[in-house]
Amino acid sequence: MKTNISGFPEFLPNEQIAFNKVVGRISERFESYGFVPMDTSAVERVETLLSKGNDNEIYGLYRLADENSKKDLGLRFDLTVPLARYVSQNSEDLIFPFRRYHIAPVWRGERPQYGRYRQFYQCDIDIIGDGDLSLEHDAEIISLVIKVLLDLRVPSFHTHINNRKILSGFLTPLVGAQNLVEAVKLVDKIEKISVEQFETEMQKLLIDSQSMQDIRNLFEQKQNLPVESLLINLKSIAGNEEFSQGIKELETLMQTLKRVGIDDRYIKINPRLARGLTYYTGTIFETLFDDIKGMGSISGGGRYDNLTLTLGNSKKYPGVGATIGISRLIPKLIEMELVDIYKKSTADVLITVQDRSLISSYMRLADKFRNLGVKTEIYLQDKPLGAQLTYANKKGIDFVVIANELELLEGKAILRNLMTRQQEIIRTEFLSSEVKDMIFKK
Repeated sequence: MKTNISGFPEFLPNEQIAFNKVVGRISERFESYGFVPMDTSAVERVETLLSKGNDNEIYGLYRLADENSKKDLGLRFDLTVPLARYVSQNSEDLIFPFRRYHIAPVWRGERPQYGRYRQFYQCDIDIIGDGDLSLEHDAEIISLVIKVLLDLRVPSFHTHINNRKILSGFLTPLVGAQNLVEAVKLVDKIEKISVEQFETEMQKLLIDSQSMQDIRNLFEQKQNLPVESLLINLKSIAGNEEFSQGIKELETLMQTLKRVGIDDRYIKINPRLARGLTYYTGTIFETLFDDIKGMGSISGGGRYDNLTLTLGNSKKYPGVGATIGISRLIPKLIEMELVDIYKKSTADVLITVQDRSLISSYMRLADKFRNLGVKTEIYLQDKPLGAQLTYANKKGIDFVVIANELELLEGKAILRNLMTRQQEIIRTEFLSSEVKDMIFKK
């Protein structure tokens, strides 16, 4: 992967082909669940972008020729805010629950580092309800993400799951409503700071300093315990009604995941998980590699019940969604040789040209292959056959078609497999499905 400007990555052709193939496989999996594709404008009004809160990483948009113009437009920094705006504006034309997926670039002005870019692709799925949305949708989203990662042969990973009601219901009596956001932010940093630093900062927020032991009891739960054991432990911890509701929702979610065939080896209950501070209201989850450190999460998401309300919409459209960090994940899969990048062309076949006076015949032959559903390139440079075969090899095109003037007149050609060196004589006046089978069976 190359870069011209720091944080703005560019792929070489073979990497881009591999990237697009992975995205295509993900899209197919999404559509197999009935999700519809969607896109929104890359540009949003700044007031819309700021509906989730102040974000200093937004790229403002203005014309260079008009330096005094107000930056009232900006590039989208995620796909969730545009979704909320889209649903609010088009609710009368949508069918609820509205199931959509959106794979597109976003832009953030943050400091580039390993696995973090200023331009990157997000890969989102969301289900939006009209007034209500059953908890089973949360399980469907999580199971779909896990199946996508298994499709891609992602090495050992776990999806960590929690519920925001557990955190807020547990912490509010200990820190007070006025300190809740700060307390949750501190929990969100718990993996990045020392235990001593965490406890020192949390003590400043506690109403009663003796409550630190209660926090230890919650956050020191052993995540390698079976799901049922962890749920029993959590139920034994005293909490208010909101805390109990969070436990109940979490238990229902885990039971549903088990019923739809998601093995416990892919999921963990994590009471310390605290993502999406400003908008998640229930289920929260994120997926991490087990053995690869420093990569951050490769997917994440959760339940949000109030997102459209931040845009001034008085009607409630609850939703649940997830994002898969494909700009972070796919390069890692390429690096681990789990994604094939040998092909530098999208073509399955190269038509070689031995007699340039018959180029129109070769071009018609190429169209016959395309009409058969075979991606076909024709070599139009004035080079000998050996150079054309070298070209095909370099681009990872496994099959070439070779025909001289006499063979073209007789309606036949040689189909050669450059990988196996095997070749067949094929009839070209009418290409049969057998020819297509030769190419795709390899």
